[in-house]
Amino acid sequence: MGLKRVLLAYSRRPPIIEYLERAFKRRGVEVERIYADTNTWFDRFIIHNVNKTAHNMRIIPKSRGFFESHPLAHLHYRSGKLLEKFREFSPDMVLMIRGIRFREDVLREIRKDALLFGWWIEKEERMGEAFNEIGLFDHYFFMNSSCIEEARRRGIENTSLLQHSVDTRAFYPEEVEKRYDWAFVGAWSPKRKTFIDSALKVSRNAALYGPKWLNKNPFNLSLYRLLKGDYIEGKELVRLYNESRVVLNITNWGFGEGEKRSGMNMRVLEVPACKAFLLTDGSRDLKRVLTPGRHVAVYEGIKDFEDKLAYFIKNSQERERIAESGFSHVTSNYTFDHVVEAIIDRYDRMKGIRKGADELYGVE
Repeated sequence: MGLKRVLLAYSRRPPIIEYLERAFKRRGVEVERIYADTNTWFDRFIIHNVNKTAHNMRIIPKSRGFFESHPLAHLHYRSGKLLEKFREFSPDMVLMIRGIRFREDVLREIRKDALLFGWWIEKEERMGEAFNEIGLFDHYFFMNSSCIEEARRRGIENTSLLQHSVDTRAFYPEEVEKRYDWAFVGAWSPKRKTFIDSALKVSRNAALYGPKWLNKNPFNLSLYRLLKGDYIEGKELVRLYNESRVVLNITNWGFGEGEKRSGMNMRVLEVPACKAFLLTDGSRDLKRVLTPGRHVAVYEGIKDFEDKLAYFIKNSQERERIAESGFSHVTSNYTFDHVVEAIIDRYDRMKGIRKGADELYGVE
């Protein structure tokens, strides 16, 4: 019997659950979802504030918290909801997109009756958290090749690479006029501020979305004109990408820059899926998926960033050629249909392994 029912667990944002759900349903798989960021008012307004005060006053270390065993604490509440949904739906497999933790006893209970898969899409610097729980899962996907390399070094075999993809119903081309020379979406950081300051030297006809920019730069008048909002998603985000001559990607993760780090964020596929032009920093995993200069443009360092931004703003023919090539490549090879194919293939393999083990030990 193939995969018939899957339970998906993750946060509401980004809406990866919705992307996966649509792709699974196209394969005839029934889907239920559980949102890991669902919480109680008691945790949000009481537990959180009490612990924050205690940490700031150094009454307890940040690794500890009051109310850790309380049933309305977030860990216990979301774990209970997961188990409740599992028993109600009775899926063949639970796919947990990792980052938010669940109780180990709940994961063990689930694995008695279904295959349990994890998909780590957090920073590679946090991979230790994944390795602490990996023995609870039948299989564990990583989006970072460095995590796979570390797993092999530790002798862990139940892992494989599964990188980000794009939902072409959520990201698509639009026939609109170019309003901005460049656009960037992301929270403030010291690194990002340096690059945005550099981009402003090239052109001030731009759009910026993200939290903390004004909080960190309250006297920067240029930001007041540049910043369009703290958050953007859905059709408005698609419109922004399509209205921009150059979309910027300035990542904030990894063990360094360029070849030193692995993984890639969702923007490197979502922008090309809109047939928009992306100027991005690099990683060794990006080159597995996209060819610099053919599908996207990649910069190395602040001077190269500034030079390439100025060049591609002016050179529309080359910019549009790369955007067109990136669109064809991404939408043909890196959709969530491809992700679901890889997950189902792994499910079939692991189901066969578990069935063989059950037969060997006489498990009914």
